[in-house]
Amino acid sequence: MRATVDFVKEQDTATLLPLLLLLPGLDGPELRALVERCAFSHAALLVFPPDEAALDATLADCGLVADARPRPSAVVRERLAVRHKRCAAELDVRILRPAVDSLDGARRMVEVFTLTVPPGSDLDPVAAHERERQHEAHVAFEVEAPDPLVLRGLHGLRTVRRYLRRRRLQPHENGTVFYFTTPAAAKAGYGRVELYVPATTATSSPPTSTSTASGSPPRPCCAC
Repeated sequence: MRATVDFVKEQDTATLLPLLLLLPGLDGPELRALVERCAFSHAALLVFPPDEAALDATLADCGLVADARPRPSAVVRERLAVRHKRCAAELDVRILRPAVDSLDGARRMVEVFTLTVPPGSDLDPVAAHERERQHEAHVAFEVEAPDPLVLRGLHGLRTVRRYLRRRRLQPHENGTVFYFTTPAAAKAGYGRVELYVPATTATSSPPTSTSTASGSPPRPCCAC
């Protein structure tokens, strides 16, 4: 978790976007225009504390202060259920978003997904697999003051269409999230990127494929 906190503190939008290689060949005025319209907002990770006290201690050790108690994360819970063929009701995944003051003066977040796995739990294989693969680790950007023209310009870039995995309306977030995979050569250390678009323009953005490959919509839960 400390590495994620340090990453959020040290990175800025102009430096991070080229490292992700989502837009190879984009530079000069185009890159500056994109940086002016998008802001690096958070980095995320999934952790598996043995209990709530251990989670609180880890957050405190990393200098993170949560301004609210963890709330359920249905999206990550469903993805875990699909990957591990588990009933979603067995996976009490929670989310925290403590703030971080970055070196460039921006206030960003570390998005902490948490699934409690006590010693000897049958969830140990789930935790071991997720720690190794880091499926839920990602970085996220937010489109600031977006308009349909900006979004259509982004969709017009061939490399954006190439790495876009899916688009998902998030009513509880009041907007739409676009999910991207990063190229293998990306140097940021994250395999996934999210782009959040506020609801004011999400309905105006161009249609995109909802094909998801490994990120496909979750199947109905088994009977528990």
